Amino acid sequence: MNNSLEEKKAYKVSVIVPLYNVAEIIDETLKSLDEQDFSDYEVLLIDDGSSDDTVKIVNAFIKNKPKFKLIEQENAGPAAARNHGLRLANGEYILFVDSDDLIPEFALSLMHQAAVSHQAELVTGATKRFNSEKEWFIPSHLRYNIAKPGEKTITENPELFYSIGPCAKLYHHKLVEGEFFPESIRYGEDQPFVLHTLLNAEKIFTVEKVVYYYRLRDGEEQSLTQSVNKDPMRILQSVFDVFDFGEREIERSKTEQEVALAYYKRVSDIEFWASLKAIVESKDSTIQKNGFEMILNWFKSKPDDFLNVIPSFRYYLWYSVIERANYIQKPARGVYRYLITYLYERQTNESKQAFMKSYPIHSRASLAIIEENNWKKAKKISRVFIIRTKLKTPRLVNGFARRILFKLANLLPKKNVLVLATERSTVLEGNLLSIYDYMFLNDRKERIYVFLRKQRSWLEILQLYYVLGRAKTICLDDYYNKIYGLKFSKRAHVIQSWHATGAFKKFGFSALESGDSNTEEFESKAHSPYSDVLVSSKAIIPQYAEAFHKKAEQIKPIGVPRTDKFFDQDYKNYVNEVYRKNYPILRKKKAILYAPTFRGGPDERKNYSVVLDLKKMKEALQDEYVLILKFHPMIKNISMDISEEDPFILMMGGGSDVNDLMFLSDILITDYSSVIFEYSIMNRPMLFFAYDVESYFDERGFYFSYEEMIPGKIYKTTDTLIEAIQTGEYDYEKLADFRTKFMDSIDGHSTERFIETYLGKEARK
Repeated sequence: MNNSLEEKKAYKVSVIVPLYNVAEIIDETLKSLDEQDFSDYEVLLIDDGSSDDTVKIVNAFIKNKPKFKLIEQENAGPAAARNHGLRLANGEYILFVDSDDLIPEFALSLMHQAAVSHQAELVTGATKRFNSEKEWFIPSHLRYNIAKPGEKTITENPELFYSIGPCAKLYHHKLVEGEFFPESIRYGEDQPFVLHTLLNAEKIFTVEKVVYYYRLRDGEEQSLTQSVNKDPMRILQSVFDVFDFGEREIERSKTEQEVALAYYKRVSDIEFWASLKAIVESKDSTIQKNGFEMILNWFKSKPDDFLNVIPSFRYYLWYSVIERANYIQKPARGVYRYLITYLYERQTNESKQAFMKSYPIHSRASLAIIEENNWKKAKKISRVFIIRTKLKTPRLVNGFARRILFKLANLLPKKNVLVLATERSTVLEGNLLSIYDYMFLNDRKERIYVFLRKQRSWLEILQLYYVLGRAKTICLDDYYNKIYGLKFSKRAHVIQSWHATGAFKKFGFSALESGDSNTEEFESKAHSPYSDVLVSSKAIIPQYAEAFHKKAEQIKPIGVPRTDKFFDQDYKNYVNEVYRKNYPILRKKKAILYAPTFRGGPDERKNYSVVLDLKKMKEALQDEYVLILKFHPMIKNISMDISEEDPFILMMGGGSDVNDLMFLSDILITDYSSVIFEYSIMNRPMLFFAYDVESYFDERGFYFSYEEMIPGKIYKTTDTLIEAIQTGEYDYEKLADFRTKFMDSIDGHSTERFIETYLGKEARK
């Protein structure tokens, strides 16, 4: 950390917790704060005039706990309570925790360690919501990759504006010195404070774990929706206050316009639209008139440049409100017309033309109101929107397609049709692509339907279920939710080709006892439709029969279609040439492929922190090797100790196929990934960097003893791994035994056997 930030304080961390009438749940919050694996901190509990037993419960809990301090004040709101805590805090870092939320036991130690080691003035982490039944990530945090670990700045990472609550953040005290929450705002009062820290922190760091749990009490909706619907006018005024505070902070911080626009977009998309939507959908003429007038007066206080650079104003007033035009009562229509006319007249020609080009129908409806006070076009758009919303058309169509159309189609004679269906990707790949290519190259006469992951129109939904009901052969490559619980005719082949070879980590029914497993009911719905399952070897039939709850004779060891390319020398030569052209370094140096798998439960798998010391590997190996990094497709956020631009590494994204990368590599480093089965075909060394094998085994479990089955040694440190690469010692005999056991059906003819088994030999055009 910069020397200017180093200053001795009484504590390393001050935790500030505002309290107000939380007697029923405060005990749980206090326990989570008390059970931290970190000792040098204080907890300032600021009671904001509670009228229930909150103070009594807190006093009983903190007795003989000197790090906890209770301070009482008259009711003044959460902003005043937090400000009281800020004035009393004596920690080098500040953390806010709301009184109904929780933090895991490692939260303080992890965030403080990150702050010190990365010299960060602001440290964040992943957050989750929870209730009595479940926990989940906040959708906007996932959408904008908020939890991506590593060093950040607001200039490079404006997505941080979508996590603008004060909690789940560790602030250096100098970053917030003299900064307070505005007490005049009763909603969104935290935004100006957090905005200041985001704009002024020279370095922000996000840790790779969940450090905060927001409680959503059972029966509650999201707090924003709940508050806005109750009092949209008050919330709208608060939104304008937040905008104005933000403008001043942006000007004071001399923030670049691009960053400022990212913040304005966030406030417009969430708070402004929520208020405007609630006002329109209230169907109350008084609320609508007052709301439109309030927006109009606020617009009049802003320069034309401001109204032009924020496209959300145009979109919500000329598009979203037009779709709800039938909700606007007659007494409010004149004010709405005046409002959109004012906004229209303040727009540049470029802004108007851009909107009209993007939304021509809504533009014409808006102009008809502005120029002629003609609401016919708007009402027509609104009728369609309201009917579609109320009837929830996708749900109705899905229900009809599954319960009626599919069942009727399933009774009809089967067509000589092949369906290739996946939810894994928006493009054809893997087993399905191998089958498709074979059908095309061999001039097969069967009609092929391909269903990829996408949003479908109601016509496409009907077509999908009709085709599924009529098709003779359906091939999948993973869980496919469109068929969950469906009962197919015995005349149909529903084949699970699965996306992995061999039998490694337990999955399906075999993994029911693991921490990240699905329920037995879910697995039953997902896998009951299959008639057959493809595998790579006779030896693993029992494991796949268990995983899918199938009889042994339903598990077909005819091979895995996508592995055929490992025996196609022309294809391998082509791939090698393409990559060497794009990455000339591969012509000069040997390649190590590092392909680790994910960790944790389904939600946590998006984040991965590379434990390998890549800098050390570079120092030892760069003269002879280049390191290819290929992470599991589920992993989106990666942190490591080396730049992605470093010449020692080649970072491969989602567009690269790990199987193709195997052709380029001389050595594979992995841990628990099933890529070891395909790589065994290459007859090249495999090294296992399994530093967490004990905990990973507890989390997931393996079908066989991990240490005994893998065709290579386990390494737990970077130094021992480097030594193994340099010495070049490897047990090829063990590799051959491994390949014989798990891949005995893999010979380059798996696709051909699939076609002959399910479609026959002679079906050509």
